[in-house]
Amino acid sequence: MLLPSAAKAQAIDQEIDQTVDGSPVHTAPPRSSVYEPVRASIHVHSSYSTGQESLRDIAEQARSRGIGVLIFTDDDLREVSYGLPPWRQLLRLTQSHPSLLADHTIEAYLDEIRRLDASFEDLVIIDGVESAPYYTWDVDWTARHWTVRGWNKHLLAIGLDDADAYRGLPVQGGEGMWLPQDGYGVLRMLWPVLGMFYALWLGRRMHAAATRLFIGGTCLLFLVDGGLSGFRVSRFDPYTDAGMQPYQVWIDAVAAADGLSFWSHPEGASTIPASIIAGIDEVSSETPRHAEDLLRTQGYTGFAALYADNVTATEPGREWDRTSSGYLQGHRSHPSWGTGEIDYHRLETGGEIHDIQTVLFLDERSRRGALEALARGRAYAVRGGEEALQLQRWTVTAAAGEAISGQRVSTAGQPWSVSAVVDKVDGSAEVVDLRLVRGTSGGKVEVVAAIRGVTPLHVEHLETWLAAGTQCYYRLLVRSATSKLTSNPIFVRGGD
Repeated sequence: MLLPSAAKAQAIDQEIDQTVDGSPVHTAPPRSSVYEPVRASIHVHSSYSTGQESLRDIAEQARSRGIGVLIFTDDDLREVSYGLPPWRQLLRLTQSHPSLLADHTIEAYLDEIRRLDASFEDLVIIDGVESAPYYTWDVDWTARHWTVRGWNKHLLAIGLDDADAYRGLPVQGGEGMWLPQDGYGVLRMLWPVLGMFYALWLGRRMHAAATRLFIGGTCLLFLVDGGLSGFRVSRFDPYTDAGMQPYQVWIDAVAAADGLSFWSHPEGASTIPASIIAGIDEVSSETPRHAEDLLRTQGYTGFAALYADNVTATEPGREWDRTSSGYLQGHRSHPSWGTGEIDYHRLETGGEIHDIQTVLFLDERSRRGALEALARGRAYAVRGGEEALQLQRWTVTAAAGEAISGQRVSTAGQPWSVSAVVDKVDGSAEVVDLRLVRGTSGGKVEVVAAIRGVTPLHVEHLETWLAAGTQCYYRLLVRSATSKLTSNPIFVRGGD
């Protein structure tokens, strides 16, 4: 249990609410200094989309496995479309799979989550969705081969608790991708109407019937095509690569709805073999690993630092450290926090609900407490199920106070110590390899301690000087034969 004194905890809470340039992020009222470690399962699919079990069955399973926070993230829209020019709405090929928006079940989904959260006293259940905001088409007409790129770039939106807010997210194929109606919508509707009027009336003396029929039919097609979109314009279309802008717009939309956003499986490559469509064309899907997108976007809450794949973004000096350095240098408004992502779809060996967890340090066991801990990075990620590692202690102690994951403490011009105690959930002894990573506002990242030992492993690292006004952070990477653990950083500011 992590128990800094009440006075120290209050000072820490006030400090972490300031960015490098002193602008406010979130100012929270002073709270209890006692944080309860609660195990959370994040990124869970039910039978509302690609999962095979009901929300209640999954909740029962989570409770039986010692999970205290369960975050459902069913797919909001699993749909890919290609429209033939110039009538892309009218002449379109669509492939759709079960999802909340396609099946119009978002209200029922949110209502059931609320009911379950109220009925499970020992389990906090929170709403969310998994989004595939954008994709692009690469078409080789000669080979009759269509490739959809980027469809497996996914993000999680958590805690919006509002059907209209989820519907309004700018997801390709969803309502949120359309720009609001404007005056030009009338013009887009008016010109084909005028063309039809010309063909049917004004052009009778100037053109033959066949010509007028062609003009009228063409204008009718444009009118119907425009009507299918309400004569609106899409923010982005899948036929011209818009780069990272659609993802940034999606992240900004989640923030505007007071939700949390997380990059999901950023190193999960996806290649779906080509399939034959209508017996004549091949369609395939390709999404490369995209950890660099953590650097190309701003304002998201965090990313999956542990999941069922090989993760390199958390290695010293890689993408996570580069985002953290950018935060210390004032280039980012807040840090990027790491989570454990189970990506649960069904009960199976190696994919049980508790195999990959995010351990949250809560000031209260509630929806508010869980979302606040996620937003402020008071957490660590661990993989290993019943044989998982755990942090009994992870603090930086200085003259000005004591900080845990996601917090900041000032050195007050005095030496400070970094402390960690790692053991096993089941209490067994196991050899572990621990790395203590230190990053600075100057961009330097190094492993300041690499230790091999047996659980329970106690580590104490002492440092003596940090220039006033400069900052650094510490984070842990721990590995054993049965488990992996990744902590969120603790920030330290040099001061007199």
